[in-house]
Amino acid sequence: MLRKLSLVTSALLAALLTAAVSAQAPAPTPLVNSLGMKFALVPAGAFLFAGQHIDNPFMFPQPGSFTVTIDRDYYLGTTEVTQEQYQKVMGANPSAFPGENHPVDSVSWEEAMEFCRRLTALEAEQQAGRTYSLPSEREWQYAARAGSEFLFPYGSDDETRVATVAVCRDGYTDTRPASPAAVAGQQPNAWGLYDVLGNVWEWCLDAQPLAREDGECIAAALTNTSPDNVVADKGEGQVIVGGGWDNDFRACNLAARYGEWPTRQSRDIGFRVRCLVDTAGG
Repeated sequence: MLRKLSLVTSALLAALLTAAVSAQAPAPTPLVNSLGMKFALVPAGAFLFAGQHIDNPFMFPQPGSFTVTIDRDYYLGTTEVTQEQYQKVMGANPSAFPGENHPVDSVSWEEAMEFCRRLTALEAEQQAGRTYSLPSEREWQYAARAGSEFLFPYGSDDETRVATVAVCRDGYTDTRPASPAAVAGQQPNAWGLYDVLGNVWEWCLDAQPLAREDGECIAAALTNTSPDNVVADKGEGQVIVGGGWDNDFRACNLAARYGEWPTRQSRDIGFRVRCLVDTAGG
C-alpha cells in the first residue's frame, strides 16, 4: 500500500512539475544567426545544481547539490554544432563519422573555443552584437533541465524513457547505435533544445580536476553564480556533460559530468554554443 501511495504521489508531483515547466517556458523567440544556426532563448532564473554523483549516480537531489542563480537571459544552440557549421567556420571537418547534419566530433576543447572566437569575429555577427562561447556548466545544466528537477529533462527519473531524448546504448530496447546520429532526431526538452543527453558529450567552459585512477570524479569548486566568473584553466580537465552515443543509457543524465584534457579529441565529444546579444549595439 505504501508503495502504491508513493507511486501515486510521484505521478502527481511529475504532473505538477510538467505543468509548471510549461507555464514557465519562454515564448518562442528563436534566434537564427548568419550561418543559419538556431538558438533558443534561455530565461534568467534559479535552479538546483546537481551535486557530484559518486555513491549513487541515479539519485537526485544528490549530496552537494546547491541552488544557483542565472542572472541574465542568454541563447543556447538548439542542437550540437553540426559538421556543416563547423566546416563553414573552421575550414575543416575532423569528425570520425562524416555527415553534414551530424554533430561534429573528435574536436578538442581548444578547437571548440576557437570556433566560438571565429564565429564571433564574422562581420555579420559583429554587426548584430552577438558574442559566442561555450556555456558554463551551470548554464548548460540550467538550460538542459528546462525546469526539470529530476535526472532527465522530461520531468521524471524514469530511465526507461531515455531513448526518447537521447542517442545512446539503450538497454530497454536493446538499441546499440554504431555512431552519432543526425541532430534533432529525438524529442527536445521543454525549451526546445535537442540532444542535451546522448549523441556526443558536450564541452563546457569550466575547468574540473580529472578523474582519479580509481574512477572517482572530483567535483569542481563551483562557488560563483555569474557565468562570467567561471575560470577555464587549461592546466586542469575541462568539463564534459550529457553523455554520448557509445554510453549506457544510465550514464546519459543531467547530473553526469567528467573532466577531460582540453587537447583531447574523441569520437564521442562535441559541443554546443552559447550566444549573448548586445542589444544596445545590435
